[in-house]
Amino acid sequence: MTTRGAAVALAVALALVACKREGRQRGEDRLSRADRQVDEQLAPVSAAPQREGLAAAILIDVSGSMDDEVRGDRGRKEEKIEIARRAARDLVEQFARYAEDHRDEPVLLGLYEFSERSGEEDCRPVIPMSPPDRARAERALSSMQARGGTPIGNAMIVGKRELDATGLSRRHLLVVTDGENTDGFDPEKVTAGINRRPESERPSIYFVAFDVEAKRFARVRDAGALLLGAADATELNSTLDSLLRGQILIEK
Repeated sequence: MTTRGAAVALAVALALVACKREGRQRGEDRLSRADRQVDEQLAPVSAAPQREGLAAAILIDVSGSMDDEVRGDRGRKEEKIEIARRAARDLVEQFARYAEDHRDEPVLLGLYEFSERSGEEDCRPVIPMSPPDRARAERALSSMQARGGTPIGNAMIVGKRELDATGLSRRHLLVVTDGENTDGFDPEKVTAGINRRPESERPSIYFVAFDVEAKRFARVRDAGALLLGAADATELNSTLDSLLRGQILIEK
């Protein structure tokens, strides 16, 4: 190659690098404009000391559609909110057994309900983040009532903050919902925002579509969540059990 040819080739290569750099910069600019608010919401409120242990935040949809009925455990129609209560009790039971078998490991569980209601927070603790307690769960879960809209993304932000506050190394965020987002931040944007956070802050995200087509949440999956579907009580129980045994309650 002649000197002139080499100079031309170098100029072309530099131009391509510059174009790629400019394209990345434009992408970052677009990202910061579109998702700045989500990123600000996801930043930890306070830095908790990091330590080994397991923490899980379970977010359960209690919007108005959870009063609708689907097939229950025994084949009869049941309200989805009642099925969700039973599933939550089973989750607490499994966490409690795990904690009893791993007394040298901190284990924290928080159960939260979410719906849009005038004068109330979108995501509310049913059982605040604490060691799993069967008796407390039995009392608290009976208070869950279906009413309002479906602020999935807002609930995920609360769940992520609750996990941050534990400082524990193994963090899991589980969402159970029967409908698409109707209020607040989009769940796919929150999922993407979580995955932009430092690795030490990122919980594993599981998204269970209950009595709604899972493909409606394809963008949440594409943003980094494990997406699963459950058409009725039997499938919901099986899905949650598989998640706990295969992903969450595993040996460190």
